[in-house]
Amino acid sequence: MRISSSWLTLGASLSLLIPAWTANAQDFTMAQRPYSKVTLELDTTTELVAANVISDPNMDLKDRAKTVETEQGKPQKVSSSTEPARVIPSSAASDSGKLDVVQPLVVPTTPSQVRLDTTKPVTLEELLELVERTNSDWIQARINIERARAALREAEAGRAPTVTGTVQYSYSDSAQARLNQINNNNVNTGRTTSNPLTGTVGIDYNIFDSGVNDSLIRIAENNLRIAESDLNRARQGLRLEVVTRYYTLQNADETIRIQRKAVENAEKSLKDTQARERAGVGTRFDVLQSEVQLANARQDLLNAEAAQLVARRELSRQLNFPTTVEITAADKIAPVSEWKLSLEESIILAVRNRAELDIRKLEREVARDRATTSLARLGPQVSVFANVNTASEFTSGGGIGTGYQIGARLDWNLYDGGRAAAQVDQFKADQALAETRFEKDARQARYDVEESFINQRSRFQQIETATIAVRQAEEALRLARLRLDAGVGTQLEVITAESDFTRADVNRVQAIIGYNQSRANLERAVSGL
Repeated sequence: MRISSSWLTLGASLSLLIPAWTANAQDFTMAQRPYSKVTLELDTTTELVAANVISDPNMDLKDRAKTVETEQGKPQKVSSSTEPARVIPSSAASDSGKLDVVQPLVVPTTPSQVRLDTTKPVTLEELLELVERTNSDWIQARINIERARAALREAEAGRAPTVTGTVQYSYSDSAQARLNQINNNNVNTGRTTSNPLTGTVGIDYNIFDSGVNDSLIRIAENNLRIAESDLNRARQGLRLEVVTRYYTLQNADETIRIQRKAVENAEKSLKDTQARERAGVGTRFDVLQSEVQLANARQDLLNAEAAQLVARRELSRQLNFPTTVEITAADKIAPVSEWKLSLEESIILAVRNRAELDIRKLEREVARDRATTSLARLGPQVSVFANVNTASEFTSGGGIGTGYQIGARLDWNLYDGGRAAAQVDQFKADQALAETRFEKDARQARYDVEESFINQRSRFQQIETATIAVRQAEEALRLARLRLDAGVGTQLEVITAESDFTRADVNRVQAIIGYNQSRANLERAVSGL
C-alpha cells in the first residue's frame, strides 16, 4: 500500500487551494430531497406456458396467472408435451452477489408446439391483470429497477472501509550467492536458498473525499427513481397498447357479424331476384346486380375474418400468451363511462402525473450531481490505513516474525489538464437537454389531453347519431323490399338500402370503439389508465 510522506509539508499550500476549490464546487451544489427506499413488490413471472397452465380451457385467467407464479428471485423451468423445456426468467438474482446457472434459450422445433389447439374467451379486465405478469417490456422495466438498486448498493459501499489480505510463498536459489562461494573457494559453506512465507492484512478507510461518494450515491438514488418512473411509464403505455389491441379485436369481431349479415341479405336478395326472373317479372340485369352484390359482401367478409385472426395473434404476442392458445374477446361492445373532468382539470392532472416529466427532472439532477462529482475529484482525499504483516523463513528454523503499520494518506490532484472542467461542460449540456425535453414533454402532455378530450367528446356524440342511422337504414331496407315486392320499386333500390344499412351498422360500431379508444387515450394522457 502506497504511503505519501510529503503530506505534512503541503499544509501551507492547502490553505491557499481549498478556498478556490470550494468555490468551484459550490457552483453545482443543490438541495437534494431525502431518499426513501422503494418497497416495490416483485413479480418474477414473465410468461405463461401453454400445456401445464391451460390444460383446462375453462380455467380462469387469474387462476392461470397464479399457477405460473414462482418464488421471488427463483427462475422456474417449465416443460410440456407440446412445448420445449424453457425457463421463466427472474427479474432479480436468485442469490445476491452470485451468478445464476445459465439456462437454455429455447424456441419451438416441431409444428405441434405452435399449432393453435385451444380457444379462450377473455375480458379486458383479465388481460390488464395478466399483462403486467407476462409482457417483456414490463419485465425489462422491472429488471432495470433491480439493476438500479444494485448500483445504489455499490455506491453506498463506498462509505465502508476496505479490508485486503495477501499471502505469498516463494523459493529461490541465489546465483550471486553461489558465485561468491565459488570465488571464495567456499563451495560447501553458506546458504544460497531461501523460501519465505509472508502474509499481510490491511484496512483502508477514506475519511474525507470532498463529497465524491455522496454525489455518487445521489446519482444512484436518482437513477433508481428514474427506473421507477420508467416502470410507471411502461405500465401506462403497455396497458394502453393492450386496450387498443382488445378494441381492435372487438371491432374485427363485430365487423364479421355485420358482414355476415350483409352476406345473408345479399343471398336473400339474389334468391328473390332469381325467383322473379323465373316468374317473368324480373330481368337478367337484376340478377347480375344481386350476384355482384353478394360477391362483394363475401369479399368483405373474408377481409374481416383475416383481420380478426391477425388481431387475435397480435394480442397474444403483446401478452406473451402461449403459442397454442387463441384469444377471443369475451366483452360485448358498449360505451364506457363518460369522462367527468373538464379539459383544464385534465391538463393540470396530466402535467402533475406524467412519469415522463418526473424522468426529465431527475435527469437534470443526475447531470448536476455528475458535475459536482467531477469537481469534487479535484479536492483533497484523506484516508487512514493499518496493516499487520507476518513472515517466516523455513530454512532458518521456521521462526515467525510479526509487524504492523498505521498511517494516513492525503491525495490531491493539483492539476488535471482541464479534464474536470471539460466534464462539467458536458454535464451542463446534459442538464440543458433535460430541461428542453421537459418543456417538450409538457407540451406533448397538454396536446395528448386536448386531442383525446376532443375526440372522445366527438365520438360520444357520434354514437347517438349512428344508432339512429342504423334504425333508419334498417327501416329503409324493409320498405325497399316491400316496394320491390309490390312492383313499384327496383332491385337497385334494395341493393342501395342494403349497402346503407351495412355502412350505418359499421359506423355505429366504429363510433363506439372510437369513443372507448379516445377515453383510454385520455386516461393514458393523465397517467390514470
